[in-house]
Amino acid sequence: MQISSPQASPPLAGNEAFRNTTCPTCGGPALRETDTMDTFVDSSWYMLRYTCPKFGDGPYDPNILKQWLPVDQYTGGAEHAVMHLLYARFFIKAMRDIGLVDFDEPFLRLFNQGVILGSDHEKMSKSRGNVVNPDDVIGTMGADAVRCFLMFIGPWDQGGPWSDVGINGVARWLNRVWALVSRDPQDLESSPVDAQAVKDTLRILHQTVRKCHGDLDRFKFNTAIASLMELVNHANVDSDTWMECIEKFLLMLAPIAPHIAEELWEQTGHAYSIHQQSFPAWDESLAADETITLVVQVNGKVRDRIEVPANIDEPTAHELALASSKVQPYTEGKVVDKAIYVPGRLVNVVVV
Repeated sequence: MQISSPQASPPLAGNEAFRNTTCPTCGGPALRETDTMDTFVDSSWYMLRYTCPKFGDGPYDPNILKQWLPVDQYTGGAEHAVMHLLYARFFIKAMRDIGLVDFDEPFLRLFNQGVILGSDHEKMSKSRGNVVNPDDVIGTMGADAVRCFLMFIGPWDQGGPWSDVGINGVARWLNRVWALVSRDPQDLESSPVDAQAVKDTLRILHQTVRKCHGDLDRFKFNTAIASLMELVNHANVDSDTWMECIEKFLLMLAPIAPHIAEELWEQTGHAYSIHQQSFPAWDESLAADETITLVVQVNGKVRDRIEVPANIDEPTAHELALASSKVQPYTEGKVVDKAIYVPGRLVNVVVV
C-alpha cells in the first residue's frame, strides 16, 4: 500500500484505494474520511520519537530511548493533568504491557506553571482588551527581557499580572548587566579595594551560586533572579575577583537570559558556547557567614535579636544574651533557672 508523505492532509489521503469507495446508501461514488487520528494519539508518544527523529528502522531507537526516557521533568498548564498526561500515561503503560518499553511512567515529575494575567489582574481576553502580544514586546525589548520578566513576576506556579512598569525595570537591569560586564577589568586596578570588601564579595558570590542552584532546581526563578540582582551590587572589587564574579554570574544568568549571556560570554573572551558549560560550583567555606542573628527569648517570649560570630559557642551565647540591654529588664531581680541554646538560632532564658 502506497501512502504519500503527509503534507497538509493526513497520510490516508494519499491512499486512493482507501479514499475512494461506494456510498452504502445511494450506491454512488463516495470519499472516506481520512482525518482519523486525533492529535493526542501522536502527542501521547512523541517524546519517544523526539529522541531519534531520523531513525528509519522503527518508531524509535530502543538504545537511544534507554538514555533519555522516562522524562525527568514535565512542565505545563494544569489542564494537561487530565488530558495529555492521562493519554501519555495510558500509551506508555500499554506499550510496557506489550514489551515495547521497560518503564512504567512517561514523566517522573510534573510542575504546573501559573497563568499570566492582564495588567488589570484579569485573565487575558480580546473582549476585555487586556491581551499582550509577546511578539510585539520582544520586537522592542528583546526576548531575554520578556523571559526574565515572566520569571521575575512571581512564583512560577502562581503566575501574575502583566506590568509595563515591571518589564521596563527588568530591561533596565539587563542594560546595567551589559554595561557592567562590558567594563575593562584593568580600570579596576587604579582603585584600591579593602581586603574585607573582597572577602565580603566572595562570600556573597558563593552564597549566590548556592542559592541560585537551589532556586533553579525548585523552579523558584523569581528568587534566583533577585539573588543575581543583589550580586550585581557587589561587583566593585579588584580585577581578579571581578573576573571570577563575572564568569560565575554569566553562567548563572545563562538559563535565565540565554541570548545576552551568550553574547557577553564571547565578549569576555570565552570560547563558544556558554550553554555547553557546567553550572558554577560554590565553596561552602567561602559561602559561610561571619556573623549570624540570634533570637533571645525570656520565658519563651522574644525580647531581642543580636548579631554574634557565626562560630559562637554556647557559654558565649548565654553571656551575650544576658548582657543585652533589652533582655536585662526581664531578668533583673529574678533567678535565671537555665538558658536553652539552639545553635545558630536562639537562646531562651528561663527565669523564676
